[in-house]
Amino acid sequence: MSTPTIKQRIYEALSAVLPNTYAVELPDEPTWPALVFEVNIDPEPGWVMGGGYNQCDIVVMTFSRSQEEIEVLAGQVLAAVSALDGFLGDEFAGDADYQGEADVFAYVQNFRVRIRR
Repeated sequence: MSTPTIKQRIYEALSAVLPNTYAVELPDEPTWPALVFEVNIDPEPGWVMGGGYNQCDIVVMTFSRSQEEIEVLAGQVLAAVSALDGFLGDEFAGDADYQGEADVFAYVQNFRVRIRR
């Protein structure tokens, strides 16, 4: 059995928080609340000589019709991502724009994780 990719690991962690979890973008008619995540991977050639590590920048967007629900979900997202092996920290969190529906709030969280290649 192959080792899960970082994207698979993040999807599994976030899906445990909320089943309405999507990679990169929301579907055409999403069910609220919803999570969307994106992963950017950069090699770290000089971090450990011959170590073969990548640094992953993970962006998670939380969408909901309730600010209170966003606050609860944001805490659960932080707990889920911080439990991943290689978690380095949370870089940023705050309100975000969502142009899809006027009554939907958005919140963004940015995390950093180090993984072996």
